[in-house]
Amino acid sequence: MGEHDQDERRAVLEGLDELRIFPLPSSVLIPGGHLPLHVFEPRYRRMIADALAGDRVLGVALLAPGWEASYQGRPPIVESLGAGYIQSAECLPDGRYNILVHGVTRARVIEELETGLPFRRVRAVPVEDVSIPGERESLLAASRTLRQLVVDLAAVLPDNAAAPLAAACVRESDPGKLADLVGAAVLVDHRLRQEFLEETRPVRRLEWVSETVAQVLLQVSRGSGGGYLM
Repeated sequence: MGEHDQDERRAVLEGLDELRIFPLPSSVLIPGGHLPLHVFEPRYRRMIADALAGDRVLGVALLAPGWEASYQGRPPIVESLGAGYIQSAECLPDGRYNILVHGVTRARVIEELETGLPFRRVRAVPVEDVSIPGERESLLAASRTLRQLVVDLAAVLPDNAAAPLAAACVRESDPGKLADLVGAAVLVDHRLRQEFLEETRPVRRLEWVSETVAQVLLQVSRGSGGGYLM
């Protein structure tokens, strides 16, 4: 982990005690991935301004079923979320923002805080991967399989679409982070992304995204792929 990544992780972990959250109906932030967001509501524009003036930490929370009835207030959210760092932000002339959030950690909401602000803050705790004794060989094998699948995909997709992902996979030695890198890139449906976010066993995440990449490879070979990488 580079010094910049360490700084981001430190900021995010320290920011979990009073985490700003951006509740969204179909966006999930996976650690290791990047999520571009367009911010236009006044309350969330104020939230981004607050973040940029401070620690740049932001949680992205998926809205829970039934959110439509109370969207203008405090709609229900799923307690498992991705917490990240705003790496770049563009403030448009009318006050809207385009931001890019880098996912840093899984987190779980403990309680919502009363702040008197128009946007929401929660107290959250980091969620770590679960290690099972005797699973090391399975993790290494699943990691090798996923790396090879991504390299194979990069070789057949046009315009080097998967080349950066393949290079990142070759560099990443941590099985959980490897799975997250690929999951953030290839999982599109927000429900699948949320389920993936909530999976704390790296070997299961590795197997999951390996199956997804294998399906993409098959579709590319049939001439119908190429639309799956984010």
